[in-house]
Amino acid sequence: MKPTSFTRRSRHAGAAVAVSVLLLAVTGCSENGRERAYTTPRSLCGTTVDSEELSKFLPPGEKVATKKTVDSSTATRCAVSVDGKRIVYTAQEWWNDMTVFEFAQGMTLDELDHQTDDGHFAYSGNQAFGKTQDCRNDKDQVLYTAIQATGSKHEDAAAMKKLITAYTRAVERSGACR
Repeated sequence: MKPTSFTRRSRHAGAAVAVSVLLLAVTGCSENGRERAYTTPRSLCGTTVDSEELSKFLPPGEKVATKKTVDSSTATRCAVSVDGKRIVYTAQEWWNDMTVFEFAQGMTLDELDHQTDDGHFAYSGNQAFGKTQDCRNDKDQVLYTAIQATGSKHEDAAAMKKLITAYTRAVERSGACR
């Protein structure tokens, strides 16, 4: 049977609908139809970060910037901003030995509802805290880590766990771990 112009138009219409649905699905992943015009950082103020996991917490926008906000002998803090709005904040801080929950209490008032079995990480949907292994300074203090995505609309405890684990392991391999 030879296709009529009606059948060809129906096929074209069907293809157009399929393309439209696909475009809606892709733009649905962005915020208000906006896309990310920037590349997600692979490093935050000199410390490697899992850019795939970090990207989950960053909104669409034109420009991403990282900036050291504190750089002292006891703390290094880094802010990640998108289009001038602070979204993610990281910290590496030397403290006397304590649990990761005790460290987190000094950094946030929010409830952390997850902890790893080894007790080295505590996290929620948008914040995570870590206690390094074998990172001690000459004052016998331990190096702790934090990632707080409080400027993000996204919450994902599993992604936050992966992000803090990878970030803390990178800190342990860095020059910060003396």
